[in-house]
Amino acid sequence: MTAFERLSNRLRRLTTFVDDTEAAIFTVKPTDNVYSYFMFITPTELRKEGGGFTWDTIMAYLLIVVNFTMQGVLLYAIFNKIVVGNIEWQNGIMKVGGADWGLFDSAATGHGCNDGGSLCFIDHNKSFSCAPPSVQLTGRWEELDTDGDGIWTQQEVMEAREKLQCKYVVDPVEVFNVFISFLKERENVIWLSPQVKQGKAIPKPYFTYAAGDIIMCGYRSKEMCPNLLKRGVFHAPLKHKTAPRVGVTIESALDYCYDLLAPGGHCERILPSTYAVWRQESEEQCKEPEFSKIIYENPGNGVIKSLLEVDYEARVAYSRSKTGTFKLYKCIIIALWCLTMLVELREIVMDLTWAIRFPDAAQFGENAVKIHEDTEGNAKFTIQGITMGHRCFVGLLCVARLVMTGILLFVGVSYLLKQTSYIDLIMDAVALGFIIEISRILYAHVLHQGVREQCEALDPMTVPMFGNEWLNQRPTLVNFIEVFAVAAVVAFIMYTWYSGTVEPLYEALECACLGKGAHCHEADRFSYDFWYKYWQEDVPNVFKAVAEMRSQHEGQHANLVQAGSSRQRLLQQWMHRPSSMAFQHSLGPVP
Repeated sequence: MTAFERLSNRLRRLTTFVDDTEAAIFTVKPTDNVYSYFMFITPTELRKEGGGFTWDTIMAYLLIVVNFTMQGVLLYAIFNKIVVGNIEWQNGIMKVGGADWGLFDSAATGHGCNDGGSLCFIDHNKSFSCAPPSVQLTGRWEELDTDGDGIWTQQEVMEAREKLQCKYVVDPVEVFNVFISFLKERENVIWLSPQVKQGKAIPKPYFTYAAGDIIMCGYRSKEMCPNLLKRGVFHAPLKHKTAPRVGVTIESALDYCYDLLAPGGHCERILPSTYAVWRQESEEQCKEPEFSKIIYENPGNGVIKSLLEVDYEARVAYSRSKTGTFKLYKCIIIALWCLTMLVELREIVMDLTWAIRFPDAAQFGENAVKIHEDTEGNAKFTIQGITMGHRCFVGLLCVARLVMTGILLFVGVSYLLKQTSYIDLIMDAVALGFIIEISRILYAHVLHQGVREQCEALDPMTVPMFGNEWLNQRPTLVNFIEVFAVAAVVAFIMYTWYSGTVEPLYEALECACLGKGAHCHEADRFSYDFWYKYWQEDVPNVFKAVAEMRSQHEGQHANLVQAGSSRQRLLQQWMHRPSSMAFQHSLGPVP
């Protein structure tokens, strides 16, 4: 046989698949935790001391109770303070389903009134609306001017009051008064008609003019002013000099913005209390500001100024958590946790199988537990059967462990999913691992060495497996199935979490904190094009319309004055007529 043939035969043998099988049995042996101690201390004590109720067995029951108590308290604290706290924070940003975290607010779906419990809600076109209630109304003129005559009156306010208050969690009467107050603040810039001064009605030109200031209040903080410059909100007035309140320099535009948004500024002083609540809530939900340097060039005169652009910790964290690297990192951590729970489940199944299928002690009599010496002269125990009472207690312990493992899996996955930091995620996983290790810590540090050696000096026990015989004979294939099952479960969890929570929450944070985003109603409604048109066309048109109203008013006033003067002259002429004087003389002196 040639060397090539010998190599070919060897390769053929190496590449030929062999369906290797093994005996379908469990091998049960002691492990270093309180569960194993509980399982094996009673039979060995029964053989060693002649009775199963000893201090060592009492300690086994005590350690089981202490173990479950410690795990339960820690899991409750983690779930209640961290997981539930995170859900409450999420609900503060965006409520879904009208109750807890879900994705459609009740006001948006028509099943009830908006309770104001979250910064954002989803409107009918599935976009987020996160602006303060006053600003939400500002962008909805058609819902205010119900008769379509171009004038928002007190009567219309009262007629739509209940409906608007239900939908936007703000009294439209307050918003109406806010517009009046903002207009009066600008009386030195724009002429006000008598109906506006008297607070009876707001023609649309005045509404459009004041809307600019009120919409600006939706940006919440003066730190946002450089962001607004960068977005081009003030491009038109800086370039075309169409808005006296904004001015034509970067400094004047910033002063206008600061005057509105600074603490104690116009927005905070004039808008209703719902605005102050919204502002405080949004600052808490968006968390700490983070700044980065930007360079802005005035489009009107080319002056360049360095500014600080703001972002917020919560939005940045969720932005980072959306990256492919972080998703893979989180998948690995959650997969390892699920594998840890799988190992725990295997042990439970093995112990439960031992409790159900291990022979009964009655079959062996006094030889249910045998004592012999190993090669070094140390005593070793061989358990051949267990009593019915001990079998029931071990079965109950397995059920309790199964429940605790389910809780650990749920709380652990929920705890890990919420994390958006690389270091914090790995530390959270370590903390969860510590909870699992409680049973081993108690075993190693509470029990004295002699008792541990008594339990550990046991010969391995074999128990026939439950389940499919064909699979039981192929444990490695079962391992393949388990690994792929864990991968599928983790993939499903990650997909559900990111599609149902992270993505909408990120969009809500982007809308609430920065006023931007593809699905943000305010970002779409008050876009660059809106502001450019507002400053370049709408504001000049407002002044033209106001000038016409002023002209009409002054003309009417002049006509009234002229008519009054004419009536006064006619009266004076009548009073000085001779016949009238003679008639007056005949009446005698006026008393």
